[in-house]
Amino acid sequence: MRSVILFTLSAMAICLVLASGVHATTIDSQAFTDTGSPTANGSSTGNINTATSFTVGNFISTTSQTGFFAGMPVQSFASFSFNITNPTSLTFGNSIFGTFTSTTITVVTNTPGFLNLSVMGEWTPGTFGGVTGGPFASTLSFVFTQNPSHSGAIGDSAVFQTVIPEPPTMVMGLTGLALGGMIYRLRRRRAAWAVV
Repeated sequence: MRSVILFTLSAMAICLVLASGVHATTIDSQAFTDTGSPTANGSSTGNINTATSFTVGNFISTTSQTGFFAGMPVQSFASFSFNITNPTSLTFGNSIFGTFTSTTITVVTNTPGFLNLSVMGEWTPGTFGGVTGGPFASTLSFVFTQNPSHSGAIGDSAVFQTVIPEPPTMVMGLTGLALGGMIYRLRRRRAAWAVV
């Protein structure tokens, strides 16, 4: 009788978890900086506020990282160019970090000496951390600065964010329910054998 009560309580708890649809997700992020010489429209002093094409000089990851990326060693990426009028023009990556490819590029803020771009895209994981699957929906927030405005030296940095999904709650809940059912059946069989 006690095992029936325990099984019923376990099944009810699993059903509550399934009904709530709640499962943990975290935003995984990685910051980048450009230690090279970024350009706007082919010039190191081009106007970032009117430019449509940009080249990132020496893009490197920093130790500012959260979630999955925590502990990833500093990575260096080859110089890459992109055009904000072509939503699929930005691609960067390496074998450890993985590869990010843009699907949309949106200007968020454009004020003298400051340009903020939101680049939505897909990230396919590299070898770090053993994540499989993908590509995963991701965002790369780029900030370009220029001092003095319109004609000075250009600087840029970025923050990459993605959510690596955890195993679905439904699968975990059903697995627990099946396991509980198997344990209940085994206990009933043992009890029946003990009577014989």
